[in-house]
Amino acid sequence: MTTVTTPTHDASAQASAADERRAFRRALGHFATGVTVITAQCEGQLAGMTANSFSSVSLDPPLVLWSIDKSSHSLPLFERAEHFAVNVLAADQIDLASRFARSGADKFAGIGWRAGAGGAPCLPGAAATFECRKQARIEAGDHFILLGRVERYECADRDPLLFAHGRFGLAVDYPVIAADPPAPVVPAVPSTDPPTMLGLLWDAFTVMSHDFQSEREALGLVSVSQGRVISLIERFPNASAEAIARKAYISPQGLEDAVQALAEADFLRVEADGSWRLTDAGRAHVARRRQRAVAIEASQLKEFSAAELETATRVLRALGRN
Repeated sequence: MTTVTTPTHDASAQASAADERRAFRRALGHFATGVTVITAQCEGQLAGMTANSFSSVSLDPPLVLWSIDKSSHSLPLFERAEHFAVNVLAADQIDLASRFARSGADKFAGIGWRAGAGGAPCLPGAAATFECRKQARIEAGDHFILLGRVERYECADRDPLLFAHGRFGLAVDYPVIAADPPAPVVPAVPSTDPPTMLGLLWDAFTVMSHDFQSEREALGLVSVSQGRVISLIERFPNASAEAIARKAYISPQGLEDAVQALAEADFLRVEADGSWRLTDAGRAHVARRRQRAVAIEASQLKEFSAAELETATRVLRALGRN
């Protein structure tokens, strides 16, 4: 097995603070986490923010922690509030993750939350919720660590939303990797339940995308996120950053990192007004990606008739418009 490594970064090396911060964040992104929305209420005011810094600390007593940037607009309320709630997001709650990652508008509008301990909002549909009394605030560099004692918790039979490399993901069963020859396959007992369309689409996507993704590095991109972002910017040149992040299933920080890497590779240019434009090299790269995707897809679909492909394309386009 060939192992590909990237250059080591020395945190004390001479580099701009912004570049070093992005590089360090990208390195931390190799550690996969769940996604939470931390909420609190104080004197009738609400605060909520997306965070993946949540961690358990102790079982007896039940303690958890998370960290908040000292520059966060929500910090004063979290400091005043005696309680906070940790809402562990489920796999279908990417919209909530994106909503609470933004600042500005009323993030709680239209959400049927309930008041937990100390009035902290508990969001509907979460995979798990921990209602905590704040125990301590610990200074840690440019963040504060908030330690909480869990007073109540609940969990649902829902898959969690995951986060790594700046993008969201789902938990799937890990394939067994072994040096020994695989055991004979035991025929599965046919199910009487018809497969769901979503399940079939997911199976088809994972199989079809595997061959293309194996060529990603040869095409000059390091991450899946960068590939998604450059393709989306080419398809939707006037789309907002929020729309690109949502379509690419990545966080605002993940989008920022992908755009920075693409700019460094001279694939796009960041304009004075903050908009993005693909360079000639970027457009050429997208064209090469499209050519390879078409070639791989043609090989995968060669056993199907033109009529079958036309019907499948019509169905998928109709589903995509819903």
